[in-house]
Amino acid sequence: MLASQLGITQLLVEVDAKVVVELMLSSKSSNNSFSALLNDCRYLVCQFNQVRINHIYREVKRCPDHLAKGGCTLIGNFVVLDSPNSDELCIILDSDAFGLYFLRLSTSTSPFMAS
Repeated sequence: MLASQLGITQLLVEVDAKVVVELMLSSKSSNNSFSALLNDCRYLVCQFNQVRINHIYREVKRCPDHLAKGGCTLIGNFVVLDSPNSDELCIILDSDAFGLYFLRLSTSTSPFMAS
């Protein structure tokens, strides 16, 4: 709703839960316990001229993860940050600005390089 109130007409939504992306992009309705929330999200998406919903890996969204974890300890319901609120967040933002990336290890990859 904030994006709409700010007059934003094009929206890029990046989510690290692939099933959520699939549900949002699907036209099927569901009777699950989360169907009301899903319908609310679909309604909000329709308020924009152009919306793209993408799946991304958790490692890509380090800044939002950091802010979300910090938000769990806030007393207020709504906080606007005009500047980074911690040294750790500054480091995350700087690494993103410089295009640094972090390797993603999974069970199908090995941390060792073959020679």
